[in-house]
Order: sequence, then C-alpha cells, then structure tokens
Amino acid sequence: MIRRFWYKYKQIVVGLILVLLIGGLIYIGVTTQNNQKETEIEKLVQDTFPGVAMGTAVKMTIYSESNERNEQINQVLEEALTQLEQEISVRISDSDVYICNNFYKVNHPFCELSEELRSYLQQELEINQETDGAFSPCIRPIAELWGIESGKNTIPAAQEIEKTLENTKASDLEITQEGIIFHHEDMQIDFGATGKGIACDQAVKKLEELKVPAAVVSIGGSIAVYGSKGKRQSWHIGIQDPRGAEGDVLGVLNLSEGKMISTSGDYEKYFEQDGKRYHHIFDPSTGYPAESGLISVTIVSDSGFLSDALSTACFVMGLEKGMEYAEQKGVEAIFVT
Repeated sequence: MIRRFWYKYKQIVVGLILVLLIGGLIYIGVTTQNNQKETEIEKLVQDTFPGVAMGTAVKMTIYSESNERNEQINQVLEEALTQLEQEISVRISDSDVYICNNFYKVNHPFCELSEELRSYLQQELEINQETDGAFSPCIRPIAELWGIESGKNTIPAAQEIEKTLENTKASDLEITQEGIIFHHEDMQIDFGATGKGIACDQAVKKLEELKVPAAVVSIGGSIAVYGSKGKRQSWHIGIQDPRGAEGDVLGVLNLSEGKMISTSGDYEKYFEQDGKRYHHIFDPSTGYPAESGLISVTIVSDSGFLSDALSTACFVMGLEKGMEYAEQKGVEAIFVT
C-alpha cells in the first residue's frame, strides 16, 4: 500500500519536500542577513555634535563607520543649515526673506525666494485657510512689535496692536509665477513657525545623499530621526515638560525611522507680568499671545515642515479644534493643557 501511494503521489511529495527546503533556506538567509545588519549597526561609531544655528540650539547625533566620517557628515549638515538660514532669516540683511520684506513695492511681484521656498509659503497659506487664520506666515510685524524674542518685557498699547494687525493679513499676500505680491504696506513674511521643521527636512535630504546609516537631528523644538537603530528597536525621544526644568521630560516617544517631531509651547520665550505669562506664539486674530488653554503641543509626522507648522497652528486653535485638525491632517499629536 505504501508502495502504491509512493508511485501515485511521488511527484507531489517530492514537490512538497522541495518547497520546505527552499523555504527553510530563504528563512535562514533572511535571518542571517538581518543578523548581519544588526551586527553592522552595532559596530557603528556614534558621535554627538552640539552647536547653534538659526537662532537656536542644534544637536547632531550621527552613526557611521568612523569618527572622521561623522565629523565630515556634521560639517555638511552645518553648511546646509547655514545656507538655509541665509535664505529664510528675517535678520540677516542680505537674506532672501529680508530682501523680500524690505524692498518690495505694493501690488508688484518681487521676490528673491527659490521655487522651493515659494512652495513652502504656498503651503503655509493653505494651512492659514484650513485653520481659519490660526496660523499665519505674515505675523512678523506683531512679533516685532512685542519683541519677546529679543528680550523685550513690556506689553504694547492696544492701539499699537490693532494698527499693526492691519499689516499681518494673509489674504493680502499672493504668490505667483513671477514672485510674491504684497497688497498692503509694511507687511513681512516669516518662516519662524516652520523654519526648524524645514531645516530637519533639508538635513534628512543630505543624510540620504551621503548614505548615512542613522542619525538624530535636533534643531530647537524640531527633531528628525533617520535610519534604523538596529535590533528592531525604536528611537526614544523625550518630550520636554513645559513646566519643568530644561531637560525634564513629560514622557518618551518610541518612534520608527523617518519620523519628524516638533513641539511648540509657552515656555520657550516669554515674560511674566502681574502673574500672567506672555509668550511668543501669537494669535493672528488678536495680536496677543494665544490663550487657548494649552501650554504645549507636540506633532509627529513624516514631514518636518508639517510637524512644525501644525504644532503652532494647533497650539493657537486649542484642544478641541486642534485635535480635530491634527486628525484631519493625519498626524499624531500630544496636547498639554
């Protein structure tokens, strides 16, 4: 009977044995390959480079084959940040944005901005519309009036705020193929609410070009995690406790590679008067620091630009509307009331 079974089903049995053998070999190969990758990652050299760029603290943690290679990578990243700052700074007198803000003529196309920055600015205008004005790329005149970023600790007169608000309407900004058109005097554009996120995006592009195995790039309140940490581990990123000392964490995020994290809070730049905190995140509808019931918002996204923009927008919008908007945009969010 066994002999008859064998003759009848010989081809099927042999086929099954071959499938099992091939499957086993593939499994062994994949397992070996993964183990090799993990071993390679474990052998990488890690270096951390602190610094300052774009008016904020910067920290680059880089993993590669050697200390010398890490230093070269860090130098490339530093040069990329310097180049970006030269384009978007509102303070450097020959930056593209500074020239735009100070030499335009009302109702005439004028812009030194690259096509890429015009694209970012267009996205900011779209976020302005989606948030009913809670986010604005034209808030700079109000920020300068208050001067909180530069250490000024006085509240402007209500009439000054009201007058300055006339120069901050995003509806008076138009982007065309020829350039940017300001339809009102004394307007200014500003990438202050997205610049750190854009910088993270630019840093990741450089890391990809250089084929860097892994890195964590921290630029102010924005962080990019790049590459695999190995052993199927997550990257661990601490979220600042908005009422704790610097470095105190509210919690830790476990993230996969390719994620961008941005946090906006009332603890970054502020002054207090008569028991009230006046911070640097302004409500475009009032001209005053946003009073939304939030003290911190963290956004996790695949885009540095989006995470940075939405952390500001959601902070101004408040808990309920901010959560709805974060869900609409498909990002993860942490709101601290």
